[in-house]
Amino acid sequence: MAVVEQVAVQTVRQAPGATDRPAALPHLRGLDGVRALAVVAVLLYHLGAPWARGGFLGVDVFFVLSGYLVASLVLDEVESTGRFRTRRFLARRVRRLVPALLVVLAAAAAAALVVRDALPAVRGDLLAAVTYTSNWWQVAAERSYFELTGRPPLLQHLWTLAVEAQFYLVVPLAAVLALRAGRARLGQVAAVLAVASTVAMGVVATRGGMPVPYDATRAYVGTDTHAMGLLLGVAAATVWQPWRTWRRAGSWVVERGDPVRRFEAGVTDVLGAAALGGVVACVLLVDEFDAGLYRGGFLAFAVLAVVLVGAAADPAGLLGRALARQPLRWLGERSYGIYLWHWPVLMLTRPGQDLALPGWASVLVRVGVTLALAEASYRWVEGPVRRGALRRVVARLRRPGPDRPRTALRSAVAAVAVVAVVGTLAVGVARAPGVAERPADVAGAGPTASRTTAPGAAPVPQQDRAPGPTTPAPSPVEVVGTVSAFGDSVMLGAAAELAARGVAVDAVVSRQFGEMADLVLGAAAAGGLGHTVVVHGGTNGPVAEDDLRRLLAGTSGHRVFVVDVRVPRPWEQYDNELFARVVPEYPHARLLGWKSLADAHPDWLYDDGIHLREGAGREGYADWVAQQIQPAG
Repeated sequence: MAVVEQVAVQTVRQAPGATDRPAALPHLRGLDGVRALAVVAVLLYHLGAPWARGGFLGVDVFFVLSGYLVASLVLDEVESTGRFRTRRFLARRVRRLVPALLVVLAAAAAAALVVRDALPAVRGDLLAAVTYTSNWWQVAAERSYFELTGRPPLLQHLWTLAVEAQFYLVVPLAAVLALRAGRARLGQVAAVLAVASTVAMGVVATRGGMPVPYDATRAYVGTDTHAMGLLLGVAAATVWQPWRTWRRAGSWVVERGDPVRRFEAGVTDVLGAAALGGVVACVLLVDEFDAGLYRGGFLAFAVLAVVLVGAAADPAGLLGRALARQPLRWLGERSYGIYLWHWPVLMLTRPGQDLALPGWASVLVRVGVTLALAEASYRWVEGPVRRGALRRVVARLRRPGPDRPRTALRSAVAAVAVVAVVGTLAVGVARAPGVAERPADVAGAGPTASRTTAPGAAPVPQQDRAPGPTTPAPSPVEVVGTVSAFGDSVMLGAAAELAARGVAVDAVVSRQFGEMADLVLGAAAAGGLGHTVVVHGGTNGPVAEDDLRRLLAGTSGHRVFVVDVRVPRPWEQYDNELFARVVPEYPHARLLGWKSLADAHPDWLYDDGIHLREGAGREGYADWVAQQIQPAG
């Protein structure tokens, strides 16, 4: 006779006569590990880790997990009681999510009163945040999620909470469908809607030229175009709830000696491990400029996340128990607070601008502050509210007794203090003058506009800054032959210096690479293009490969020099990898490495790390260009 190995998972005493009901949703600690992996991926992405360019996909893991758990709760209630209490469901969501959010909003408002360049964006973001419409506010304001410059808005990340809150509003409809048509039909409808959301994203992205060369924010943050993860999680919950196979014997246990159950758990572990590997690979290999993501890729990734979530939720599996270990469990339990706090902390502690610390030290400080605030939120805000602290206060106020006056006084004082603080912050944010907006060169907008920064986030262009310490300018180098140069504000800063060396410059602020290609080809057709052509573009966003190729193909009778970019933004690596791959294919073209030179001469650049300082910066750039384009021999 086989020996049955019983592994206790979580003790949950059952009411008499309840042993025949489906197992209710317990706290599955393996899912805490999934939350931890997701929030770490997002944190790494926003820290700018070059090896985690796909860390933004952690948000999609959260979407899948949220859809899965919410649908499980709905199905449990519908099938055990025959009804769904919408008010109770929404009240629980409010208690779980709103208190910690309000603290972050108050902190962001207070920070904006001190850091004035963050103030203009916070004004609009606060109202959007409290109404859970941040995603649509960002679309209406033509604000880029991926390509902001200067100091990005402190509440930019709350678009995800808005998408989830809007999803919660339609959950009662899912409950009605489950009541009237059953769980199978609910799963079918959710799966169809997930595909529809994917198609909507693909249509918007294709028509708008997203994500390259135009910004993909509309497709990325729209509830209609980015609901596939939530909906696929709902569909998965209707067919895959592994805790329902647990046996009840006074406490929850898993009988691993059962060969069928052991085989099922083994298969689940294999699938889950493969899905985990796929998720990690996507985080490491995919970036936000991958067109495939917006043409079905997010749905494919959501499938991986569904398998990972389902496997981690299996109490008989090894994967769930591995993910339930520390420190993953600690991070997962505080993942909401980490997500809420990490973005404003990172935006207020930018290395080299707000923090004068070495790279490794700034990372430790920024992550440490984020985790400390998340722990405080979990311990003193989220936990007490979730455990009924507010209900207990209300109960004491209603209950007659000698302590009632004292409790009422304390509650009144606390309420007045909260109202005073909130009122002071609201008035301060509304009336305090922010830093005056100035024209900028780098950022992102919608599919029909050039990329521009969010309100109040613009860096000061080079012509508006006082020159800092400079090194002696190099001796001017004259060029030979006719030279036509096309660029954006980087080249514009050195236009006079280039002209002194015989280079005819056509450069303007915020110019896109596609526009440069049009200008070059137009000049070539009109016979006004120099024998030597210099193109320095890509500062303001990702370069479309088609634009680069048509420029190079249409200038075969000229010497063409393409200058790579030095712009500390997500698209820098994308553009430079594209230049390095495509330019060598054209014999008449050569790639010039401005990034490596600028990295070696940081004193040539202003604090934004992009624009040329007066003096040595502009002279050095112009002399370098002149030297590079000299004919061989």
